[in-house]
Amino acid sequence: MREKNNSDEKIEITDKIKELVLARIDAQTPSNLRLFIGSHPGMSKEEVMDHVRKGDEIGRNVIRMHIKFMRAVVSGEVTEVLNSV
Repeated sequence: MREKNNSDEKIEITDKIKELVLARIDAQTPSNLRLFIGSHPGMSKEEVMDHVRKGDEIGRNVIRMHIKFMRAVVSGEVTEVLNSV
């Protein structure tokens, strides 16, 4: 399935990408942290992971956020911003 994000960049959400995002969330997200997206009530780490597994709209948004962040790290954008502080 091809997805469009806000910058019209196409992102293909595959099972491998879902696995990567789930692993990142599991490894890097404290279990007591809650995520708020738009007007949706806060979600626990496990609820976020369930949305990613289902591939629903919230899950796709989480996946896109992770992909955009990983691309920013790889391209050096994150380093640039950190160095400018």
